[in-house]
Amino acid sequence: MLDQKATQPATGQDAPVTTYDLVVIGAGIAGLNALFAATAYLPKNARVLLLDQKQGAGGMWNTAYDYVRLHQPHPMFTVGDIKWNWQKPRDYLAGRDEVQRHLAGALGPVADAVNLETGFEQTVIACDEVTTDNGDRARITFHPNDTPAQTTTVHAMLAIHASGLNYRMAEPLDLSASSVISIVPQDLRDTLAAHSGAAVYVVGGGKTGMDTVLAALADDAKRKVSLINGRGTNFLNRTRYIPTGLKRWTSGQLVSRLFRDMALNFDGDNEEELISYFRRTYSTDPDTANGVFLYGLQSEDDQIRIAAGLRQTHPGYLVDVTDGPDGPVMELQSGERLPVEPDSIFVNCTGSFFRTADMEKNARCLSPGSTVLNISARDGFHFLTSVAGFFLTHLLYRKDLKGKGFYTLDHEALFRMDRNAWVGASAAQAYMNQVIAVNTLPMMLLDRCGLDLDRWYPFPRRMAGLIRMKSSADTDIAHCRKVLDRVADRFNIRCAPLD
Repeated sequence: MLDQKATQPATGQDAPVTTYDLVVIGAGIAGLNALFAATAYLPKNARVLLLDQKQGAGGMWNTAYDYVRLHQPHPMFTVGDIKWNWQKPRDYLAGRDEVQRHLAGALGPVADAVNLETGFEQTVIACDEVTTDNGDRARITFHPNDTPAQTTTVHAMLAIHASGLNYRMAEPLDLSASSVISIVPQDLRDTLAAHSGAAVYVVGGGKTGMDTVLAALADDAKRKVSLINGRGTNFLNRTRYIPTGLKRWTSGQLVSRLFRDMALNFDGDNEEELISYFRRTYSTDPDTANGVFLYGLQSEDDQIRIAAGLRQTHPGYLVDVTDGPDGPVMELQSGERLPVEPDSIFVNCTGSFFRTADMEKNARCLSPGSTVLNISARDGFHFLTSVAGFFLTHLLYRKDLKGKGFYTLDHEALFRMDRNAWVGASAAQAYMNQVIAVNTLPMMLLDRCGLDLDRWYPFPRRMAGLIRMKSSADTDIAHCRKVLDRVADRFNIRCAPLD
């Protein structure tokens, strides 16, 4: 519910509309980074409203499966440059509840900087730009989740709508067989406890699938765990490229350099060759035929444990499981039919992003009057909406967003059309926008972006990387722009300068 300071619903047509300096919609990591960035420009008494459908801040981390852990070391997953309030090793991978608490705790520094009001368990039904007697304003209409008739409308000098990546919880697979169990990762631990010894089939070879394999093996190392792997997923080798100890000085590679390598190896048409190059050069398992990369990180130790623990890996896609005269049978897209044990557990690990039948509304990144900033995957600034939230907000308040050459990309549309082309385009866009941002923003501000994985490396290595980035900026930007224009033409999607 809205706290006591929040706006009450208008009761009549002539009721005054409260105007805020800033309204942020979405309290996940994207919205929180945008909110944090905005406090650098707002006065102490600025009136700010934060809205979210969930019970508290943290976004998807409020509903994620309980054994999920970060891909990256926890210091590089934060809000602004807020440090984690503990003494864990730097390479510790924080779990769901730890991440949620850290993100929720970020509201403390924000509340110290501005007059913050929070409205949780609120559904926003409209956020658009309107013309008023006082000029262009953002208009936001919302209601408590359970009472849609109780609407509130407010205005704002700026609204930041951080809808993120169209995240939806997966649902259990609709399998025909009554003799098997179909669940989602959120139900895994309870189901394993209730069905000791039951075989587990993990459907999906991405990070969720790998987490689930490890969780099932941790519960019972002797349990039969199989993987239905689709095209197969490649993972960035965290052991090699996020090294620990002295290796931070002597080995690995700045992540910005890795993105540059990916961007320069993509020409707008050769996505399959790009993924093959990534697998051979950067992945944990270069000798496989895995055909997809979705920016997941994995350690060499985890890859070895998974390979050793799996009873079987089935390439391809699951169509159904049916009850046959001799027991349940699973059918793969290839037409292969394989027997499975009764009471086997099928876990839907096919992902939680872009799961809706229809795409999200295609709102432009910035409204014509610059009063509504959308941080989404439809007209996105970066494939990581957390990074977009930080940089877009700073650039907008500094009036450096337009005319600099930044590109936006319809990530969701391209992802649904061709995931590997999306990797190439998103790498080119991310690197190009980073180079432009480095050339636009002051170093002190850039250093406040705790999300930057280059920060894992010692300062001298980062500075050397920054000098190299600047030295090749013009040619790199020209290449990336050419690639992105080709992607726009080829797939008929928005991929163009933010202007």
